[in-house]
Amino acid sequence: MDGRTILSAGTNGVKLVKLRQTPMTQHYFHGGDNDDLVLISNEEYAVSTVVSPLKMLTSKEKRTKRRAEATQSLEKSYSRGMDVLPFIPKTDHQEDLWTSLNKNTVTIAIGPSGVGKTLVALWWGLTEISRGNIDKVIYVRSDVGCAHQRGRGALPGTMEEKMAPLVGPVFDNLSIMTRSQGASEYLVSKKIVDPMMLEDMRGRSFSNCLIIFDEAQNSMPENVKTVISRVGEDSKVVVTGDTRQIDLDVFSRNSGLLDSYHRLSNIRGVGRVQFDREDIVRNGIIADILEAYEE
Repeated sequence: MDGRTILSAGTNGVKLVKLRQTPMTQHYFHGGDNDDLVLISNEEYAVSTVVSPLKMLTSKEKRTKRRAEATQSLEKSYSRGMDVLPFIPKTDHQEDLWTSLNKNTVTIAIGPSGVGKTLVALWWGLTEISRGNIDKVIYVRSDVGCAHQRGRGALPGTMEEKMAPLVGPVFDNLSIMTRSQGASEYLVSKKIVDPMMLEDMRGRSFSNCLIIFDEAQNSMPENVKTVISRVGEDSKVVVTGDTRQIDLDVFSRNSGLLDSYHRLSNIRGVGRVQFDREDIVRNGIIADILEAYEE
């Protein structure tokens, strides 16, 4: 066969190597000192030089790709807890509530509106989610509005639309404790924060979560018992409310919030926090207004 000249990288550098192939053997001749050469194959390979043209994305496909990448990036930021701002208590009782949530399985927090009961509870829950200690927050409300308000079932729309006014505190508070715009919608849509009606709690068991029973002044003792007894493995519950905002007379006579505050006072693993007007952080004038209405 005809000889061919190829490049060989040997111990003495790169050399021209002349290849002469016979039917039985292959010989290499060098133009210098002999080096050890290894014959890998005596077959010839063709390298394709055909290059496939790149597919051009349409504008719609580009937008879809960008949205998918943005969503993936946001989900990663939540999984790392990068979107939750660090909690800094504004009052001593806010710090007490945070400490009780760390130490106890059950926490009962009572006090006037504007002191941050729901805010602190949600903030604690999201912080624990970002640390990988729990999976979600269950936000529970009773289907009780003002005394002359229609029941939730009488309102038009889907269940999510019926519940929207009840979960307003969730969206109000989530916007304070997160960095990203639209974080509250994301957390609720992914059920990381899962709003639930009180009547949907029966028969359920919740593990690896924080249950927040908000506005519990509008509940009976058996309602609070139902919520607290839903606590499963590695879960906690916080019951919050303002006894000055009881909407129906029946709850004034038999308040589930006050009943639990006193009934569970001597049980280990149950913490109690009582806020007062000096703890109001929503607006300084609110304390004076509340006092004027109570005179």
